[in-house]
Amino acid sequence: MIPSSEQRDEYITIIAPTANEAMAQFKARGLDALGYTIAGRIGRHQFTLVGGEDTQELFSGAGMIAATFARRVAG
Repeated sequence: MIPSSEQRDEYITIIAPTANEAMAQFKARGLDALGYTIAGRIGRHQFTLVGGEDTQELFSGAGMIAATFARRVAG
C-alpha cells in the first residue's frame, strides 16, 4: 500500500453539449478501467480562457456540460 503522502490526484474534465454525451465519452475512453470516478456534480458551465490581460469566451459563450473525473496515483 502506498502512503497517502506519496499520492497525487489527476483530473480529466470532459466538455460536451449534454450529460449523456459526456458520460458516453467517459465510457468510450475507458476511464473507469483506469480508476477514474466522478469528482463532483455534472453541470452546465460557461468557459473563459484567460491569458495575461486577454480573455476569450469559449464555445461562443454558450453553456456546455462539464464532467470532471479524478483518480489517485503514485506521485
